Amino acid sequence: MVDETFEKEMLHELELQFQRYPDMQPEDAVKFVFQGMLGVGHLLSDRTAVTHYIENEMSGLEPDPGEPLFERLSPAWCRLNLRRAMAEHIPPSVIAGMMTASDFETRFSRKEAADVFLRLAETKEPRFREPDLTDVLLNEKRLPSHSSVYHDRYHPAYRVISTFWIRHMSAVSAITEILNGTERKIVTIDGPCASGKTTLAARLAAVFDAAVAHTDDFVVPHAMKTKERLAIPGGNCDDERLAGEVAVPWKNGGAVRYRRYDCCMDRMMNEEELPDRQLLILEGCYCNLPSVRQYADLRLFVSAPEELRMMRLHRRESPESLRRFTEIWIPLENAYFSAYGLPASGDIIIE
Repeated sequence: MVDETFEKEMLHELELQFQRYPDMQPEDAVKFVFQGMLGVGHLLSDRTAVTHYIENEMSGLEPDPGEPLFERLSPAWCRLNLRRAMAEHIPPSVIAGMMTASDFETRFSRKEAADVFLRLAETKEPRFREPDLTDVLLNEKRLPSHSSVYHDRYHPAYRVISTFWIRHMSAVSAITEILNGTERKIVTIDGPCASGKTTLAARLAAVFDAAVAHTDDFVVPHAMKTKERLAIPGGNCDDERLAGEVAVPWKNGGAVRYRRYDCCMDRMMNEEELPDRQLLILEGCYCNLPSVRQYADLRLFVSAPEELRMMRLHRRESPESLRRFTEIWIPLENAYFSAYGLPASGDIIIE
């Protein structure tokens, strides 16, 4: 079922499209509704093939810094304009990565898309009532296309990606910039609990084919959690092991083997090896401790309103776990942020 707010926001964006592109035709509105609800999934295949397809298209385009980088379709999906992407030096491989890492959004059915379009026809635009327009949305063997008028007038060149990337484009651009050679790089993602660090790390890893390590796997064992250790800002993290077993060998170009610590079982797990990649993402609170941050080529700090973070914690944690967060872990995090002035100068803040 289509949420009323989702539909209203999408139709608002469509109205803006008609203002921006006054020669839009009804079939262009069909394509807009289709993309705004079904997203990119129907276009995904092998990522290498997607990259080559984008490369071929961009080879025939001129960069345009005046074109908007993003145009919203709906709360879930947007268009990334390729000419502006070229002006921003966003390579085809990264665009393909954002596409494939966007296939996590909830997509509606074609029937739901057709129903939305019919409601639009009833309330907004009589031209949309032609039966063939809704047939395009209902027919699984057909994909909506732009009108010839729209093609000739506006020369569309874009890819559909999740609106998630609008909010995180500063991180994508910064990582793209540092991956300009063959040397291994490290990006840290710090921030308070339940702010979205793990989600961001996973999606950036999918875009850049990166290895990921989590500071949660380097919590100090229970035997080391003395009052004296926890009184040290960041003392809850075994940063010596994180730096020595992960950051240093990674920057030296060697194999990275380490053992995750399981806090629930209070024991070290079997040794594992990180995949050999150009980029390593260190995710989690305490990854900006001095012994670790000195190896970072880029630092991201994720921030979110306290009420949103608490809502997420209520949703995912047991009552006892939530109590530990509020009474122990969050105060320890805040002490660490305060002691080291985080986010610090040079950090990219992701709101």
